Amino acid sequence: MTELRTLVMVRGEPRFDMVGQKLPDSLHDTDEQTTPGLVARLHRYALKELEDNGFEVSAWPCEVYTMDGDLRPSERYYCVEFTHPKGGMVGVQGIKTRHGWPCLDHGFCVDRERA
Repeated sequence: MTELRTLVMVRGEPRFDMVGQKLPDSLHDTDEQTTPGLVARLHRYALKELEDNGFEVSAWPCEVYTMDGDLRPSERYYCVEFTHPKGGMVGVQGIKTRHGWPCLDHGFCVDRERA
């Protein structure tokens, strides 16, 4: 496996502008860690999804994270992102687990501005 980072984050309090429109969520890191077994399963799941669709990302650094740190691990949605050494990212977002195994996702995410 290539370089792999994990993060568990929580959303800050909702914020609104002067006319009542919701502002983007602020995220805060936690000290919590995702278990190594779950990280490995999420990594394999995302890698297979991407490779099955023509993306060769196995050598790229990878990050597994969730923004649902305030929920129990079984209720969280996870994201797995692979970053190209020259910049840009492709990943699988919104991965749901069942009994610790990835089973469903929201689809791919791509960002060409990632460094």
